[in-house]
Amino acid sequence: MKKLNHFSHPHPLVLVEDQEMDWISIIYYCSACQERVEGSSYNCSECDFCLHKPCAELPREINHPLHLGHPLILYEEPPKYADMVSWYCNSCRKEYECDEQLFVYYCSSCNFDLDIRCALLPNLITRDLPESQHFSHHQHSLFFIQNHHIEPRDRSCSACEELIPGPFYGCFVCLFFLHQKCFELPPKIKHPSHRKHPLTLLANPPAHQEKCCCRLCSKPCKGFIYYCSPCEFGIKPKYAFSEDVIKSKNHEHPFTLFSRPFSFICDACGTDGEYCIPYVCSACDIVVHKECISLPRIILITRHDHPVSHIYFLEKEEVEGRACRICQDEIKTEYGCYHCRGCDYFVHVACAMDRDIFIQEYEETDENQNLNQMKLGWLSGEPSITRVLKEKKIGEEVIAIEIEHFNHECTLVLCDDVRDEKRCDGCGRSISTSFYYCVECNYILHKRCAELPRKTRHWAFKDSFTLQSWPYFKCDLCCFFNSGLGYEDDASKWCYCISCFVIPDILTTQGHRHRFFFDHRFTFKCNICDDGHQKKGAFICRCKECDHFTLDYTRLVLLNTALYKNDEHPLVLTYRDDIHPHSDQCVCDICEEPRDPNECFYYCGICDYSAHFLCVLSKYPFLKLGLTYKYDFHEHPLTFVKKDYYHDYLRCSNCDNYCKEIFLKCTQSGCKYVIDWECRLHIRRSPGL
Repeated sequence: MKKLNHFSHPHPLVLVEDQEMDWISIIYYCSACQERVEGSSYNCSECDFCLHKPCAELPREINHPLHLGHPLILYEEPPKYADMVSWYCNSCRKEYECDEQLFVYYCSSCNFDLDIRCALLPNLITRDLPESQHFSHHQHSLFFIQNHHIEPRDRSCSACEELIPGPFYGCFVCLFFLHQKCFELPPKIKHPSHRKHPLTLLANPPAHQEKCCCRLCSKPCKGFIYYCSPCEFGIKPKYAFSEDVIKSKNHEHPFTLFSRPFSFICDACGTDGEYCIPYVCSACDIVVHKECISLPRIILITRHDHPVSHIYFLEKEEVEGRACRICQDEIKTEYGCYHCRGCDYFVHVACAMDRDIFIQEYEETDENQNLNQMKLGWLSGEPSITRVLKEKKIGEEVIAIEIEHFNHECTLVLCDDVRDEKRCDGCGRSISTSFYYCVECNYILHKRCAELPRKTRHWAFKDSFTLQSWPYFKCDLCCFFNSGLGYEDDASKWCYCISCFVIPDILTTQGHRHRFFFDHRFTFKCNICDDGHQKKGAFICRCKECDHFTLDYTRLVLLNTALYKNDEHPLVLTYRDDIHPHSDQCVCDICEEPRDPNECFYYCGICDYSAHFLCVLSKYPFLKLGLTYKYDFHEHPLTFVKKDYYHDYLRCSNCDNYCKEIFLKCTQSGCKYVIDWECRLHIRRSPGL
């Protein structure tokens, strides 16, 4: 058994080979990079520490071409200062919290940081990078980097502000970067839309930059600009070499550059072209932005299951009273939009082409192909039911009454008779509708959970997802622990519970009178939890009618009604307390602590009984009790048990404190091993077991 004494840890680390990890069902994360451990790793048998094998073998000191003055030293955690809460990698600009346990290469003399991924890019380490000077950056030379694997997500060009996926020039001291094409722009040009004077390339807009807009797209200029000072005429470099006549794949006639700027509304996208130079189609009387000429005719977007097509004009009766299905603003008939006619689905051009929404242009393979048959797959795809053994016809519908499922080895039988409290082994929620069950193993799945696809995608993401099974996992959307099935992002490895995954992008809830929708371009704090954290719009839904009233996933997945032993009636989830006008009247009837009137709660109107949602549901409402699994830190199988406050005062075998709400108990007769659930979360597996 190979051992390693690592500078970052006081105990020896033991190598666990890839094949030894195949039987382990629990997810572990590397203490160096915080990525999921897959493959060989070094582990500490005495405490909570684990390293990928490559992370454990990182060199302690490197000389890096992006910081030639001093060597970079590997530290087991980022530098910390009194007023510092986060730090940035000086290469990829990714932000990290200072309290994250994360290895970093650091130069203390220059306060220069590189995360380990950027520090060890092979093509940057091993080659001599050519240096160049540029008029826009006098402080330092710029390195030319032709081949790199740095994700362009957080790196943008200082000239055009677009992402840099290809070759670029960069100064990593000042975080100044230029596309190769922007670096090579000529200093002066002549342009057909301004024949009086040549245009000079400036590194920044003139002093009155808040009024300086590109005369071709009407958008504010940031970064480089070709400019005529006497005429106060400027255009962005990407439009400086535009053709006078442009043919479009999306329109039957060519577009011609107009000779003068004027204000207009673009017929292709419906947005303002405030005093800029458009392209026109005189045959159709269409005026468009230059960038809208190249709009693809048919595209795939994350929010809809079929390709959507661009159209310049719509009949009034087609869209009257309809709203964009992404931003919920009005669709205007006189301007272009994307639509799926078969689904009566319309979206603004700007919404459809947003980089978080747009997937790709759709190329037609058959002129007569029915586009609405092209299912893209939110909640569609390869089935998780591996085999249908028996079917029954009810009316026009054929229903599978005996199946085999990928997550259970026995036959599952359909049943509609719900006689007692049962919990689904897929989502952890109560069974109240049709379900499949195994007579031998007491394994139960909602019918809807059994029918979920094994591989699919989600309306908010471009990645594919795979339905997986875990003893437990923490959902990265609602942050609740769950037992059973969940969807794993094939790229990021994030895990989402079934309840979060099936929430649509437009929804209604029992506790609010208007529809909610997810708007990815907005960043809000949740009105209910008010935890102080800004949340991106793809993970929080808002009500447009109620002054942007918002909810996050933690509140969306709560049960609409719940039963509690102290009230004979079902308690109803309520988003705001409008019943008790004064905050001093808002008290939880279970714990007798004050309630925030703006926080959601459970309420019985008959008994005037109200309670915190966590007091009703508990801290772990979706962990299924009674499930038994084999863990590597104990020799016998362990079962999920909920504490009985009248009888169970058991001490945790690991920390010797009393077990709290949920604990694991040994099923072996005569073995008294018990471990508190929260204590379990801090235990890593022992190497070699």
